[in-house]
Amino acid sequence: MSCAPLPLSEELNEDLSKAISFEEIKEMALQLGWDDVGVTQAKISDEDIQSYLDWLEKGHQADLGYMENQIRCYPEQLLPGARSAIIFVTYYKQEKLPFHSDKGLIASYARGRDYHHLHRKRLKKFIQWLEERTDQTNIAKGFSDSTPVLEKALAVQAGLGWFGKNTLLIHRRFGTFTLLSGLFTTLDFSFCKTHLRLPRCGSCQRCIEACPTQALISPYQLDAAKCLSYHLIESKKPIPQEIAARNPGYVFGCDICQDACPHNARTPLSLLSAFSPENGIGNYIDANTLESLEQNPEQLFGTPLQRRGVSGLKYSEEKRKINTGTTSDKTRS
Repeated sequence: MSCAPLPLSEELNEDLSKAISFEEIKEMALQLGWDDVGVTQAKISDEDIQSYLDWLEKGHQADLGYMENQIRCYPEQLLPGARSAIIFVTYYKQEKLPFHSDKGLIASYARGRDYHHLHRKRLKKFIQWLEERTDQTNIAKGFSDSTPVLEKALAVQAGLGWFGKNTLLIHRRFGTFTLLSGLFTTLDFSFCKTHLRLPRCGSCQRCIEACPTQALISPYQLDAAKCLSYHLIESKKPIPQEIAARNPGYVFGCDICQDACPHNARTPLSLLSAFSPENGIGNYIDANTLESLEQNPEQLFGTPLQRRGVSGLKYSEEKRKINTGTTSDKTRS
């Protein structure tokens, strides 16, 4: 399905956007550091909107109040006149590491720098290029996952992958260890189409079976209130004992449903230095790390762990150690 035709009054816009090829867009995206890109309509499908609304109605967003902002269903409310969406993929996979009783493991994406800063810098440069290339201004608005957008739905429309049963995008080459960013633009590209990729999960339910807290209540359905990542990153409330007791060793985030996915089995590690543990807090947090952070909390600045803060990390690690109940190490299978 191609993008909707434009009225005659916007013929100039159409001519300028047609002059830009997908190859140019991809070349610029890769040059700025993204790993893949797709283009689709700036429109969320009725099916995806209904799935989102049903999820809210069931209360599966828990205390994530920001998820209730339904502007995410209507791109034109974010950028009036939006016609196309350009979706960018950043691959971040890090080494799969064992759990230890004396230190908490940090999820793969959070061991280095905060990707939001990385995305903002790239988006600013891409939009600048797009404006210079078309000799127009105010034609695009960038977003990362901190903006209310159903970005995974747009990524699927753009042909970048499909929804996995763990609710994550499964990229055709990179699996699930990806982060999405993008922009809406008033430009209407001649190659802007909807490329729906059929799910390739088949009868596999490894992610559902692997989740220690049973947060994946059914295929494609996540109850945030049961999700370990929700409690170790987002929630400001005490971690429920039934959740803490099932934590195998994380202090921030969780990768279990991703590690279980066969589409991640053969993917290489990311080469992007921004995600390297050497450029962040590292792979684990132990008593010495917490002592250092308490004395110098600025070490968290510019990392994903800043969202939790020193006190939050200390609480999570103390809770984890209490529920470990053993001095022996537990290795991830």
